Parts: sequence; C-alpha cells; structure tokens
Amino acid sequence: MSNPRLSLPLSTLMLLVACNPASSGGEQKAADTKTAVDAKAPPAPAVAAPPAPTGPATVDELLGLVHDGATSYVVFKAPDALLSLAETAAGTFEQPLTTLVSATSPDQTSRLTESFALFKHGVADAKEALSKAGTDLARGIVVTSTSLTGGDDTVITFSASSAEAAKGLLASLKIPDAATAECQATAGRPGYVTCAKDQATLATYKPGDGKAARTRLNTALPAVAVDDLALFGYVSDGDLHFGLDKPAGGATFHVSAPSDAKDLVTTLAPGQAELLKFAPAGTGFMWMKLDIDELKKKGLNEVPPPFSATVSAFTGEVLFGGSADPAALQARFGFSDTSSLAPLADLAVAFGGPMIHNKPIPDVPGSKVSFKAENVTVGADKIKALHLGASGVPQAKALADQLGLSLDAWVFPAEGTLAAVVGADAGKVGLVKAAANSEATIAALPPALAAGLRAGEVGFVGHVPLDGLQSPELLKLLDGALASLPGYSSSNARSALNVVAPLSSTTMWISEHQNAAVIHVAVQSIGNTTDEEGKAALAAATSADPVKAFADLAAKYPNSPRIAAYQTRAGQGGAGALVGGSAPALLLAAGGVAAFLRPVIDAPPPVVAEAPVAEAPKVEEKKVEEKKVETPKTETPKTETPKTETPKTETPKTETPKTETPKTETPTTGGLKIDATKVERVPPKRAGRSE
Repeated sequence: MSNPRLSLPLSTLMLLVACNPASSGGEQKAADTKTAVDAKAPPAPAVAAPPAPTGPATVDELLGLVHDGATSYVVFKAPDALLSLAETAAGTFEQPLTTLVSATSPDQTSRLTESFALFKHGVADAKEALSKAGTDLARGIVVTSTSLTGGDDTVITFSASSAEAAKGLLASLKIPDAATAECQATAGRPGYVTCAKDQATLATYKPGDGKAARTRLNTALPAVAVDDLALFGYVSDGDLHFGLDKPAGGATFHVSAPSDAKDLVTTLAPGQAELLKFAPAGTGFMWMKLDIDELKKKGLNEVPPPFSATVSAFTGEVLFGGSADPAALQARFGFSDTSSLAPLADLAVAFGGPMIHNKPIPDVPGSKVSFKAENVTVGADKIKALHLGASGVPQAKALADQLGLSLDAWVFPAEGTLAAVVGADAGKVGLVKAAANSEATIAALPPALAAGLRAGEVGFVGHVPLDGLQSPELLKLLDGALASLPGYSSSNARSALNVVAPLSSTTMWISEHQNAAVIHVAVQSIGNTTDEEGKAALAAATSADPVKAFADLAAKYPNSPRIAAYQTRAGQGGAGALVGGSAPALLLAAGGVAAFLRPVIDAPPPVVAEAPVAEAPKVEEKKVEEKKVETPKTETPKTETPKTETPKTETPKTETPKTETPKTETPTTGGLKIDATKVERVPPKRAGRSE
C-alpha cells in the first residue's frame, strides 16, 4: 500500500462496499455502520495522485531509476539531442556519400539511397510512436541490468502515459520480443514505466539510490560537467564510468582510465602546458608532461655525472608537432636551464663526425651527408646547432617544390627547450620558434580540453587537424603522385575527401583531477548550427567552390578561433599547412615502422655474430664427404690419382659460392653486411634485450 496512487481507490471501494445493501448479508448492519461513520467524522477529502514531473529530468532523477547494485547501465539523459545528432549526420553525409558511391560503385547507389530513406522514415515513425505513447524524451531513458552475473536480465525505463502505451511503443519501434515483453508503472516514480522481457525480470527490478550513484559518477569523472552529458553509464568489466557530451559543433566521449592504463597515467604529471606556444593554431601536435619522480624511479637518476646536470634540468615537458610557416616538423624538450646543452653539438660532431660527415648515402649515387656544428639565428640570439644535411639527392627538389621541406635536421637549445627541427634549411630553421603565448592554440581546441589545459589538469594531448585533407595543396599532391596509377580518378579522389569535409579535427587527451584519471576523445566539425559563423562554415564545406567560400569566411571572421582552419581550406597556408597538420600522423607512422622493424633491430647479436662461423661446420661436413667418397675410390695401390677427383675435389662444389656468406642472417641485421674479420668488435649482447 505504499503506492500513493492506490490509496484513494481502495478507501473509496471500502465505502462503496459498506453502502451496498446487497453486501455483508444485512441492510440494518450496513445502515448502522454508515450511521456510525457519519457520527464519528466526515469522510476524508479525496487526495489526487501526485502528478508526473515535467521538464528535463535531472541526473539524480535518472540515476534513481538505475537498478540497485546493477553491474551495468546506460542513461540517455538527452535522447532527443542524440536523435538530432543522428539526423544531422545523415543529412550531412548523404550527398557526398551518394556522389562517391555513384562514381565508384554505381550498382550500390540504389541500396545506399534506400538505406538513407529507411533511416529518415524510421526517425519519423519513431517520433510519431513516441508522441502516441505520451513519451517525453526530455525525461530520459534508462537501460539497466538486474542480474549480478551480467546476463540478459535487462530492464528499460522511460516516460509513458501507461504500461499499455509503453508496450505499444516497443512494438511500434520494432524492439525485439516486444510482443512478449511486460511493462508496468515504475514504483515510486510517477510518469515512468519499466519494461522487461518477462514478469520475473520485472519483479527483480528495484530502483537504487540516485544520490549515491551520482557521487560515484562524479568521483570517476572529475572535472567533467556531468549535468551537460547527453548520455552516461557504467560497466563493471574494467570498472569503467563513461559519458558523452555534445558541445556545439562536436562530440566528446569521456571514460575513466582503465586499470591497465595505470602505468601510463602514473608516468604523467598534469600541469601547465608551456610548450604549446611552439604549436601554432591549426597544426597537429602531441604534448605530454612526464612525472620526473617516476622517471627517476625507472633509472633517470642513474645518468653519469657529465650529463647529470642536463637531466636534472629537464622539466618533463615534451612536444612533437608541426610548423606551417616555414614548413617543418619539430620536437621540443623543456629545460629549466639550457646552459649545459651548449657543448652537446661539438661533442656529437667529435664522436660521430668521422663516421658520417662527407659520406655518401647508400644506394644514392652522387649523394653526400653533412654532419657538423653550425650557428643558427633564433630571434636575436646566435646559437650553435648540430646540423645533419644531405646533398645530391634527386628527390630533394620535388620535396621542396611540393611540400616546402628540405633535407636538413637541426638540434639546438633555444627558448628554454632542446629543439630538433626537420625540413627547414639554414635560412628558415630560426623561424620555427615560440609565439608570445599559447592562447590561440588552446582556443581552437575542444572546449573541455581548453578548460582542462587552463586549469593545469591535463598530462597528455594528441591533436590531429583534418582541414588539410580539404586543402588544394593536397589535391595537387595526389594528382601529381597518383595520376599514373591505373584506375586513379581525380574526381573520385575529391569525392572521397568530400565525405569527411564537415570534420575539422580529432583529439585525444588524458586529464587528472582529485587523483582520478580520465581519457577523453573529441571530434570537432568545421562549423555548427547554433550561430551565424558556424552555419556559414558548414555551408562552405559543402559548397561547389569551397576554396572561395573559405577565403570569404576567413576575410569575414579574421579573429575567429577557427581562422587557421579556414585559411588552410582556402589554400592560404600553402604546403606548410599540410605538413604542419600532418605531424602527429607522421609521428604515428614512424612509430608503426619502428614497431615493425623492432624484431629485426632487436634480434640477438649472438645469432648475427655466429653467422660467419656457422658456415665452417657446413664446409667441413662437405670435406668429410669428400674423404668418404675418396676413401673407397682412392685404391692407393691402383693409383687412382687421375681419378682421385682432385681436380674434382668438390672444392668448387664445397658450396664455397654457397657459403651462405651473403645469406649470413643479413636480414636480421637490418640489411647491414658483416665482415667476419671484425666480428670481435661486435658487442656480444645488447643491454636488456637477450637476457
């Protein structure tokens, strides 16, 4: 009787039974009872059932619908926003996808068109069914497990006018097993109905403590605006809380760091991102701040004295990124004092110069490598740098013409960092320098990341701009490089790139707040539907002449945080914008190549060193066979000297040509040839590899 909606009907029923002359076996008794009731007190006024709440549901209300002790749940706080996102995505990608499929697989065009039509009709039908069932999407939807084993004992709770209307909604939405599903009003939650596969599952459902669940969610996702999430949930496998928010023109997914990421998180030390001033807005980068104390535990403090001062000055900040003007790739390592770095160039030249300087590049006739110390100008300072360059390379001109890169690499201390710059010549390397501050770079990042960086709560960021995919420079590069390939079509290449034209960047970062780490992944579009500039940017991305459209947009909004993206798409950034934006992708590609080659590089040296020796037994075996062959045939008394096959001593056959010397496990050396006479100079082991 705890349900207030049942109290009024039951009291009324009791009065009606008492007043019914046919009931209880006697009119007099009924009359006496009625008189007694009337004499004691007037009947209590009818109390209406509490009305169902209206308006958007709060996080606490929705968490209060999660089963007590659920192993997993998903709460759709704003399903209408998610539905709108799906509609927008379908409308955005339908035309470019249809164009691409029509050009490349015409036989699939009708199927694609039908799929989009079905989606549109499905959304329309769903909205109509929701309206008929009295379902208000602003009240949210909760899907929760009721089984501690994580089985299929799942219930779904949402607003509906009645249990019958809810069951009809499931059937209208073509939910599997909707015909046999059971629905009932949710106890203690006016306006909500809970449905499950059968009555037994419904009977096990017990709403939990919303406030306690809110506390757990806040603890797992600190510094995340939980009230702004469109959906959130929990899975016991990995003990993960997650959420999705939908800022204007993008979407960001947050998940509590899993236990297997503990080592990575421990190595990071969230703090101010000073080195982001070296990453111009619109370029790609990977930034991290390492925990120096953790690095010392792993051996950083064991560096020998000549370099200990340098190591102790390392701040833990690291940046890998690109430069658009000039075009270059760069790495930066933060130092509180760079004075100890000055002699490193001369030291490197002294040790490596004799082996590298003025030597040719293998298999490149006429080439020459330069390895020496040179002065570079950074701002008003002249700094000694280690320079690695190359000349006489046929591809150098094409690289410079198409991407603006030169065959130069520089390492030098400057502006509180140890810098490594690749692709800029002597006249341009000094132009790869810090901006006054990093605010322009931060402002162009996803809002949640920008807030975390300003608060010093971020330890790692990987930012990959996608605007370069729409730059005219990339199209020229593709046409020039792929035109000779059979089947290549410039128009098809453009159609393929147009599919992702609305997307501007993808970003991943790790934040830490109140000793809890969270991994975030965000996607940003080039515009949004909430303001004039955002709408204009979306329209420019799908216009017939996007280069002109974005040039006009850049002129109209010169102070926009998105100005670098507009300029890149308008071709105003030149080839440098393409190089600068692709820096993280190139770094990941380099990492992939290194991972692929690592088994070869890490092959135990003993195998390599034994290779020349390994042939000795083989040769001796052949010699033994010669003796075996000659022993019966030699017949010394018969003087088979002519027949001794001495000329035929198999020496030519001793596999001497086949001594496998070229085959001496050369692949395991990464292509390096080994001189057997110098084997003794090869270290017997590589530290930490073969033990």
